[in-house]
Amino acid sequence: MNNEKFGKLISEARKEKNLTQKGLAKILNVTDKAISKWERGKSYPDISLLEPISEALNISVVELLKGEKTDKKENEDLILNAINLYKEELKKKRKNRFITSCIIFIIVLGIVLLIWQINRPKYSKDHVATQAYIPYTSNIKGEVDILEYMSLSPDFAIGANQYGYAVFLDPDKAFARLLKDYKAGIDLIKKEFKLGSLTKNSFVSYEIYGAQVTTGTDEEKGEARFISKILDIYENSFSIDTIDRMMFH
Repeated sequence: MNNEKFGKLISEARKEKNLTQKGLAKILNVTDKAISKWERGKSYPDISLLEPISEALNISVVELLKGEKTDKKENEDLILNAINLYKEELKKKRKNRFITSCIIFIIVLGIVLLIWQINRPKYSKDHVATQAYIPYTSNIKGEVDILEYMSLSPDFAIGANQYGYAVFLDPDKAFARLLKDYKAGIDLIKKEFKLGSLTKNSFVSYEIYGAQVTTGTDEEKGEARFISKILDIYENSFSIDTIDRMMFH
């Protein structure tokens, strides 16, 4: 295919059809810039476009390939069959690329989820509540006022683990209640100490800094300090190794 001859042929045929470059571009679903490049001999169309160009301009595919009009039509069917076979192969390749991309995406997603699962902090089975939390009895540690927490929400119900430390009976519910009811204090800690969002991976920083806030209203500062107390109890549901990995996350 000769660039200049091809460009001249389609330019003349387009004008005979009273089509603008934009008009032909719309029919072929390409840009008018592409049409302009073809007609100036700067580039060729994709082979899959030869048949649509042929139909739009009433020029045979053979004539397009030769870059001139001819009365010989004997090879037209052969060329059209070759083009159709090319299109089918192109579809298969695109389909295979799509399938390959999906498989790669699934594998990558699986790896990400596996890493997330491995790194996600897990509550220690040795730190679940196994007894009532009653200060000054048995091996109970600390002086947590469990009635204060219970009065705020049943989600803050507290027991003691086997080591005598206060733990929430349902840590997930307690954490969810904290996120829901103490947004002002959370935002204050986050803003003052430039922390990321409060999550189960980052709560240790909020626990440490919540007691150190100096900005905000008195109500916000009180809420921030109480958040630190809640997270101090929440921390007791994890093993020491888990807490060490989450330090200043």
